[in-house]
Amino acid sequence: MLPRVFCALLLLYLAAPAQNDSLAALRATLATLHQHRSENANTLGARPELTVAKHQLRDWFERRLASLGATPDEDASNRAFQEALASLFCPDGCVFSALGFIDTVRLRHTGEFLVIRTSVGIRCGYDDSAYVYQWIGTTWQRIFETEQDVYTKTGYRPQTIYDVQISPPDANGNRFALTLGARSSCADAFQPMYYRIWALGKALGARPSKPRLLLDGQEIIFAGDYPPVKGTLSADDMRIEFTAGGTGYGLSHQAVRHFEVLGDSVKQVDPIAPTPRDFVEEWLAAPWKQSVARSESPSLESPSLETWHRKLHRDDGMGDFPDPPVQCSSDRELWQIGIRLHGVSTETFYLVRWRQPDRFTMTDIAEHPLCK
Repeated sequence: MLPRVFCALLLLYLAAPAQNDSLAALRATLATLHQHRSENANTLGARPELTVAKHQLRDWFERRLASLGATPDEDASNRAFQEALASLFCPDGCVFSALGFIDTVRLRHTGEFLVIRTSVGIRCGYDDSAYVYQWIGTTWQRIFETEQDVYTKTGYRPQTIYDVQISPPDANGNRFALTLGARSSCADAFQPMYYRIWALGKALGARPSKPRLLLDGQEIIFAGDYPPVKGTLSADDMRIEFTAGGTGYGLSHQAVRHFEVLGDSVKQVDPIAPTPRDFVEEWLAAPWKQSVARSESPSLESPSLETWHRKLHRDDGMGDFPDPPVQCSSDRELWQIGIRLHGVSTETFYLVRWRQPDRFTMTDIAEHPLCK
């Protein structure tokens, strides 16, 4: 086997000026997009030529994948891609519009798969695509891709892709893909986040199955951290964590989305939050038909939890002002959470049962402390 340093030099050679002709078509498509950068405001300047550019960029790096071998050097490969494509990057940062430019191609080698993400410019940001390859015989074969190609006001959802994961095989040999991304462009700190689960089937060899979208979820998140959403995917389970709420006055909180993945079935399960205080926020924000399954009967002298939910329910994500959580001495599973919701003058107290590690239920709500 050739030393990795030599392979890196070979890759750089393959990406040298001799390849300029192979980038000519991409360069021309980008130039067309740049010429029309003041048009198509409803899609941030995107138009069908953006898909052409995405595929030209994909085809360009795919012609170079075989030379990487079955165990590519990530750093060397990414440096080579960046060097080869440098002339297509925005020269001044493109603060207001990156239409007509691309950004770095990012390669990640994980197990028997390659994950490659690309970014093609739009107004105020980039539109990412992701591709997954499996080593078959003597080359890398594409088995999965995700990109946006519907350029309408309501249908176009460009995103920054933060993660792509491929599950280990389940008991029947099926695999799944998880993609996590958030709205790109000059959005504020609170953005739509997209999470999607795909069934890849078990024919990941010479005849891979066509991926099937099993779940297409969306949440409004606070994108202040990087990455703003984190996830894990196993053969039968997917869990993501992110920061939610706080879109107005008040504090944000942590949220969880947890799903069982069985064949073509995806079912949301607990938890919806990592702590009692976070659970209160998620319980109030969810529709009652979901929150009722995470509720216990309150004391006879208290109004029903449904009545409290109807009174306090809000899904605007405005944020709140919580007290420190208090663990009840009478029952160590019970936690009292005092919260003053944005726009509500009185403080409300919530009694949450926390069964470790992460099973929460609402026990009681009142306008006075509940812990004993």
